[in-house]
Amino acid sequence: MALLLDACSTLISLIFLGIVGLVAGVAIPGLFMSAAAPWLDWILPLRKK
Repeated sequence: MALLLDACSTLISLIFLGIVGLVAGVAIPGLFMSAAAPWLDWILPLRKK
């Protein structure tokens, strides 16, 4: 029974860490890029055809 409890707690921890990793890998850089977008447009303007 203890082995089953250990397996369940490990699975819950891995799911939680996966969610935290997804937020850290996608959402946080997205916030920084939206803040840096006006500066990037000023530094590297689009080419005029």
